[in-house]
Amino acid sequence: MILKVAPCDQWVFEGQDVIISVKVRGQPKPMVSWLKDRAPVRTAGRFAVRETEDGTSEMRISSAQRCDAGVYACKIINEYGTKQMDCRLEVKGK
Repeated sequence: MILKVAPCDQWVFEGQDVIISVKVRGQPKPMVSWLKDRAPVRTAGRFAVRETEDGTSEMRISSAQRCDAGVYACKIINEYGTKQMDCRLEVKGK
């Protein structure tokens, strides 16, 4: 399992969209899941996750709010192991 691009820390203003992405490669294809402050991210409403053909997994937060600030983790799993990469999101008031 190879991590090609790791998520990075970001800061945004309230109301801005946020995209946190990671690019992975491996056989068998790794499963990617997203966590916020160690809890699974519910992909509904303002949170959406998508995967692209090149192995990139993106989590999008529409119209970020201050409560979205925290530590986000990308958990990558296949039969050969698990990797987790963390990044911090800061959301500033307008």
